[in-house]
Amino acid sequence: MNSRKRFLSILLALVVLAGTAVAIGAFVIPTAQDLLVQSLETSQTITDGHAIIEVSVDIPDNAMSGTVEAWGRMDAGPNGEPAFRVEVLTADEADLIGTIAVSDGTQFWVWNPAQNVVLTGQFEELYARLAEEMAGQEFDHEGDFDHEDFNEEDIPQTPEEAVAKVLEYFTAERAGTDVIGDTNVNTIRLIPIPEQMPEEVRAAGGLLNVWLRDGDSAPVGIEYVGSALGSGVARATFLEINQGVDDAVFTFTIPDGATVIDAADLELPNKDALEEATAIEPDFALLSPTSLPDEATLRETTNVRGAIVERYGLPNGRSFTIAQGRTSVNLAPAEGGESVTVRGVAGMLYTDPEDGRTLLNWSEGDIQYWIGGDLTGEEALAIAESLQ
Repeated sequence: MNSRKRFLSILLALVVLAGTAVAIGAFVIPTAQDLLVQSLETSQTITDGHAIIEVSVDIPDNAMSGTVEAWGRMDAGPNGEPAFRVEVLTADEADLIGTIAVSDGTQFWVWNPAQNVVLTGQFEELYARLAEEMAGQEFDHEGDFDHEDFNEEDIPQTPEEAVAKVLEYFTAERAGTDVIGDTNVNTIRLIPIPEQMPEEVRAAGGLLNVWLRDGDSAPVGIEYVGSALGSGVARATFLEINQGVDDAVFTFTIPDGATVIDAADLELPNKDALEEATAIEPDFALLSPTSLPDEATLRETTNVRGAIVERYGLPNGRSFTIAQGRTSVNLAPAEGGESVTVRGVAGMLYTDPEDGRTLLNWSEGDIQYWIGGDLTGEEALAIAESLQ
C-alpha cells in the first residue's frame, strides 16, 4: 500500500511539474517585439556573411525576379564602408546573368559580362561629388523633415530603443513559423499605423512580413504585400554569418577588352526632371464607388506612379484603399488567393482572417484595380461592383 501511495505521489508530482513547465513556457515564448530586439542584437555582432538570396518584385509596368549570391564584411573602408561582392546567378533578363558588383571598401566595380562594360569609381570621389550636387539644390521642407528640428538625442542608442521607434509606426505581431531553404524561421508581421505613415504609403496600403532565423533571430528575409504599389520579396535560402570571408572575394580584375566607365563622369539625375516625371496625369477614365461601408469617408487621393489611389477612413483607426491604373502586371500576391468573378471578369481575392484584412485584384482591359485594407471579402466585392 505504501509503495502504491508513493508511486501515486511521484506521479502527481511529475504531473504538477509538467504543468508548471508548460505554464512557464507559455509566459516565456518571445513576443514579436522580443524577436525584433534579438534580431538587432544579432545584427550588431555580424562582422561578415555569405548568403544566397532570391528576389522577386512586381510593380506597375514591371516585374522581375532572380537569384544572387552575396558576401560582405563590415568596416572595411577608411570611413567604415563595407566590402561586398554580389553575383547574379539567375535573372528574368538574360543579359543580367553573371553581372558582378564588388567593393573592397574603398573602390567599387560593377561588371556586366553581356556587354563587357565595367563601371568603377572611388567612394571618396563619389561622396565629394554628391555633396557638391546637394549643395547646389534647393529643397522644399514644407510638410517634410526639417533639419532644424533634428535632435541627435532622438537617434536610438540600443536595440530596444530602435524597436520602440519602429513600433511608433508599425504594429508588430507574430505570424507563425516557416522554413526558408533549410532554415526554420519565425514570421513577424509589421502592419503600418496609417496615421503615422507618409501620404503615399498610407494611400498605397500594404504590410511587411519579416523572417527571422529561429534561435538567434538573424534576418533571413522580408516581404512587402497587399499594396497598390505592388509587391516584393527577398529571402536568403542560404545564410551564414561570422564564418570568415577570404580577402580575394573583395577584389576584381577588369577583363581584357572591357569598356571602363568612371562613375565620377556620369551625369546625375536632374531634380526638376525627376519631379516632372512623377507628376503624371491619368490617361484613363476613373471609376468611383457608389456603395461604401458605413461611416467610410474619403481621406485623400494620391497619384502613385500613375495609379490613382484613394484612401478611405473607417471607425477605430481602420482604413482601406481603392486603386486603379494602367499596367500589364498583376500586382497581387501570387499565392493563397481565391478566384472570384468581379464585374463580370476574373479576379483574385486574398483574405487574412487573423488581422481582418483583404486584397481584391482584377483587370478590365489594360486597367488594373485593387481594393484592399480593413475589409471583409464581401465588403471588397460590394465596393467593386458599385464602381461607376
